[in-house]
Amino acid sequence: MNRSNECWDDGSSIQHKIELARNLYAFWGDALRHDPSIRDLIGILDRSIKRSREAMLSLGVVEACKRCDEEEGGSCCGAGLENKFDRFLLLMNLLLGVSLPEYHCRLDSCYLLTPQGCMLKVRLILCVDFLCPKILGALTRDQLIKLQQISGDELVIGFMLYDAIKKKLGRKARE
Repeated sequence: MNRSNECWDDGSSIQHKIELARNLYAFWGDALRHDPSIRDLIGILDRSIKRSREAMLSLGVVEACKRCDEEEGGSCCGAGLENKFDRFLLLMNLLLGVSLPEYHCRLDSCYLLTPQGCMLKVRLILCVDFLCPKILGALTRDQLIKLQQISGDELVIGFMLYDAIKKKLGRKARE
């Protein structure tokens, strides 16, 4: 998600942000899941994420990223990337059934990266949209357009859910 605070590290550790997200989930999770518009957005987002991941798999993007990380010693999921996540994006992952980590699996990479890949369903726009020059060179123009359309749907629905959650929590906090 690309929000005003996405690229700003407020100094909070990822562990603290995860704790905040878990607290929000414990307190507001049922209310959020039972809100019809939020429930619908969660379902639409989950399907959009699955379509996006399927497209990335079928076009070889996932394999190319895995190979780069394992064989070429690089990864776009570098250490410190986790600082760009906030408690609301982490809360969205909890609402989608993701278990957030208790510890840093790979100290040389993002806190949220495991040997199986990113543990999150809902990710930052950078994580969804970025394609390195190597991958861009391997895709045809039509493949790139298809991938951008599919991943764009994921991002738009993610923005909508993020905003709906913040509005709902803002209203609840004032009640």
